[in-house]
Amino acid sequence: MAKQKSEAELIKNRVDRIRDTLVVSTDSKNKKLREYLMNVYANPAELIIKPFELYLDILEAIILRNNIDFPEKKWYEAVKYAEGIYPHIFILEENTADFKELANIYIEMFDVGGVACTHMFIPKLYHMFRDKVNYLRWYRSIEGQNYTTDVREAISEYAVKIRPFCYDEDMFTASLTRFSTRYLSGEKPATIIDQEYSAFCRMAGIYNVSEERIMMAEQKVDAVQAATSRLKDSLALTEQRAKMITEMSSSAIKDVKEYVDSELADAKIKIDTLMERMNKTHAEFVEGQRRAILADKDEIVSRLVTDSRNEINELRRLVDDMVRNARDEVVRAGRQSDDVISRMDAYFKDNDRLKELLADAEASKKLNDRIDRLMVVSDSAIDRATEQPQIVEEVEEEPQKAPAKVIIKKTKPQQVVQAEVADTSATVPDALSETADLVIEDSADDQVDFTPCFLLDETIPFWKRLEEAMKRKEKMKRDGMTFHQMFDDVLVAVMENANPYLIGPSGCGKTYMVQQIALILGLESIDIGYINEEYDILGFQTANGGYSRPNFYRCYKYGKIAFCDELDNGNSRATVKLNSFLSNTTNAHYAFPNGERVPRHPNFRIIGAGNTTGNGADVNYNTREKIEESVQQRFTPIFVGYDNAVEQKILGDYKGWFEFVELFRMATTKWSQYTHFSAAGIITTRDVTRIRKYLDNKSFSREKILEYEFVQTKEADYLAFLTKEIMAAVRQPKYCEDCRVICSIFAQRVNQITSGKDTVRLM
Repeated sequence: MAKQKSEAELIKNRVDRIRDTLVVSTDSKNKKLREYLMNVYANPAELIIKPFELYLDILEAIILRNNIDFPEKKWYEAVKYAEGIYPHIFILEENTADFKELANIYIEMFDVGGVACTHMFIPKLYHMFRDKVNYLRWYRSIEGQNYTTDVREAISEYAVKIRPFCYDEDMFTASLTRFSTRYLSGEKPATIIDQEYSAFCRMAGIYNVSEERIMMAEQKVDAVQAATSRLKDSLALTEQRAKMITEMSSSAIKDVKEYVDSELADAKIKIDTLMERMNKTHAEFVEGQRRAILADKDEIVSRLVTDSRNEINELRRLVDDMVRNARDEVVRAGRQSDDVISRMDAYFKDNDRLKELLADAEASKKLNDRIDRLMVVSDSAIDRATEQPQIVEEVEEEPQKAPAKVIIKKTKPQQVVQAEVADTSATVPDALSETADLVIEDSADDQVDFTPCFLLDETIPFWKRLEEAMKRKEKMKRDGMTFHQMFDDVLVAVMENANPYLIGPSGCGKTYMVQQIALILGLESIDIGYINEEYDILGFQTANGGYSRPNFYRCYKYGKIAFCDELDNGNSRATVKLNSFLSNTTNAHYAFPNGERVPRHPNFRIIGAGNTTGNGADVNYNTREKIEESVQQRFTPIFVGYDNAVEQKILGDYKGWFEFVELFRMATTKWSQYTHFSAAGIITTRDVTRIRKYLDNKSFSREKILEYEFVQTKEADYLAFLTKEIMAAVRQPKYCEDCRVICSIFAQRVNQITSGKDTVRLM
């Protein structure tokens, strides 16, 4: 009790000292300041600068300690200035995190020569510093200069422009100090900003124009200027001569004409002589080159013939070895199959349980049919095995034919599929359809159906194809599928062969949209992954002379959709190889590294996607490269953002959660507008899908969903700002009661963090 009384007395003494100073003041405005002081002393609720002790600290700094910068006539304006900047420093007033540290910074601004003395507090610039002490460090570096409105605007413009490049705050402080010093020393701000911005762009790997091109342009400008100067001189000389000729008498003109004619005749004779000598020299040179080429040709042809014969002999030896090995394998397989059959017969004879099962099986017609068909397949397999030497011999006659490629595909039960091996086919029965479907894709000789699908057939009017596409889309919607608001535009771009490039943040549904487009078109979509090297597109020759076919090769040849996801995250030099495939020419071909000249399938399409526009890294995606301009020009950019309609469909009956997600995203947007920084932890469509799964399975409570999806990894100031915006907006009557409950739980959790009662974060 005594301690509280002593604190109250101390505050009263401070108030009396400030009031006495104001009483003797002759300025009429200071009377208002004294009345306001005594009023808030009696009723602290009317304070603007809270708490009352902080208000007294500011008054003492202005009135009692800092009479140099704040003389008597400026006390009132200084206090009003302090009240004006208070909301920018304490966003949540007394509940602002790190209030004590910020209060010290606030008071220091009103010391002798401080920020407030020169009105150099710039809110936009202040919020760009995470550690507010750095703001004071910057100001001290330029303290004592002449500050005007133009100075503040130039510094703000520079800070906004270079802040995204400075991920280290010390780097940002040093850059801002360097600019301020140069500007205050008399340099033009526009020149400094351009120089600094260009330097940061080069540091980030962004080059709009190379120095070589600039030098070339300067050289061309100099050349043009020189030519212009010479032209002017020639024009002046011509005019002078024309004037002289006009003044000449007719006799002089005749003499000149005769002289010119004589000189022209002599010149013509000399030119004819030179042309004759030049033609003769040229003919001799051509003849000498022809003889040299003929001599080299004989040597080259002889060397090629020798090398070809050696290669042919080597190929024949390899083919002979392959034939022998194949025949040995067939004989060995036959012996092994005989041994297996003998063992099975012995096993059937000695096993009583199998005898009972076989007896029961004879009564089932369906099982008997399957056994018969299995025997047919066994006979067919044995026949194909015995025919393998003939296939090898055919390869010997055509050594350039590439080996067949075997693909094992999982098939559904109760389905008859085809297995094709070099024009030999066999029907696999239902009993074996659960294992695998064997498909052979030959590299050059396989038969490819080049019939375009209906929606991509350009011989059919576009309106008919679009009408059919919309019918299919409506059927998929009736089956429960949800479509993004930009889906139709992307689909039209694919149908028009326009190579769409989907631009949007992570988790907004770009990949799912490509899968939906493939489903409507009836085509397969293959994600070819990052394009780090050219062989990701073209494939490569293996060490043993084979050819590794990439997914892109299969898309181009067999008519599939090549999905280039995160195109801006690959190697920009490698992606240039896409240009040959993005031209969309009719009857196009491409010669792949295996020597095969592959025709472009009419169903082949390319869809790109990325998180940036392709012009390089930004604040959120700082490792992305700039996509080469020629590649960008061949893509059609389409922005794909978050679609609330899709997320509302995903959350379904969970209306309260959808409204909370909407409020949360609105608050993060306001944070970006307020601080000029991209908000962290924005809820994506992918996150909404995960939340729906938690709710359906009841795997997490509401508190844990809020903790893991909306709270964790976020800073206290950021959470406090979001909570303030959400709780202000949720009071509107359009939001349901469940949404208000979720917002209340979220606010309680954030209050634990900002008040220092969060035991989890304190560990």
